[in-house]
Amino acid sequence: MSVPLIQPDGIVRAVMDAHPETVGVFVRRRMHCPGCAMAPFITIAEAAASYAVDLEDLVHELRVAAAKAARGRP
Repeated sequence: MSVPLIQPDGIVRAVMDAHPETVGVFVRRRMHCPGCAMAPFITIAEAAASYAVDLEDLVHELRVAAAKAARGRP
């Protein structure tokens, strides 16, 4: 499976715009990023720190979601 280039220093809104399927990852983790006014300015690393979420786990889950969608899988 090809893993999309989603990095900890990526801007949350840019990631969600490029990979809409990642919105569900934030929602499942109870992160308010999809509706947050800071999403266009905050990095994934900053969001993870704000919600005390493990950064490596979050980035991995975002990459998996984007890769599944790229392959046409739900």
